[in-house]
Amino acid sequence: MIWLAPGPTIAKAIASQVHVSLDNASIIAEKTVGANAHVAAVRIAVVHGFLVYMAFVVDSNNNFHGVLVDSGNGKVLSSTQVSMVALMRGGMGMMGSGMHQGVMTHYPGMMSKPHP
Repeated sequence: MIWLAPGPTIAKAIASQVHVSLDNASIIAEKTVGANAHVAAVRIAVVHGFLVYMAFVVDSNNNFHGVLVDSGNGKVLSSTQVSMVALMRGGMGMMGSGMHQGVMTHYPGMMSKPHP
């Protein structure tokens, strides 16, 4: 598989859709999970055709949560606790370029249930 870096036109098109910074998305994800939560990893990705921030957040009990934050308006689209078994099964691919595929494989309901 050959991966090509997005050209300037694509980069501008993507940037025009992002109205929430990575820092703000991280803060939103941490607040969603609760007090003393910390983002372990966050990246921007396309999920079901939508540009979102995908964050893995560790709560105060050392549980992992997958949080999807809309990159346009900062709304939480989904928040799901992720088991260590799923993280281990997904391996580093969940944290790298295939992160959203790992989440979707192990937690397919993550996109189907909106956050309250």
